[in-house]
Amino acid sequence: MNQDAKKTALRMIPYGIYVLTADDGSGNVAAATVNWVTQTAFNPPLVVVGVKTDSGAYSILKKTKNFVLNMLGKAHKGLAFTFFKPAQMEGGKLSGQSVHKAANGAPILDAALAALEFRITSIVEQGDHHISSPR
Repeated sequence: MNQDAKKTALRMIPYGIYVLTADDGSGNVAAATVNWVTQTAFNPPLVVVGVKTDSGAYSILKKTKNFVLNMLGKAHKGLAFTFFKPAQMEGGKLSGQSVHKAANGAPILDAALAALEFRITSIVEQGDHHISSPR
């Protein structure tokens, strides 16, 4: 298959937009805009998330096995762009965004439409984005 045609076809898969946040409890906080997320089971509730392997978020996920997935809407395009670059925690804000802590320690964006806490049960290490299977 032609590479351009393949890219075009793959971009037709519908995606949501999310900000994945994680905190290692030692002062290292990460946030990354992600869109490769899908639910895989109801019982137990399972999802998979593709996370770029060279990101700060990925290194914290591998260490802690915990994260929060912050759900964004169409009006949050600017917020999504905020987390395309490494996040900084300053003055209680994550890259200038108000947050509060989830029970697992990861930040929840106050502006998010909803947020879910996850515990990773396995990671598939293939390609430039590894697949985390949290629940």
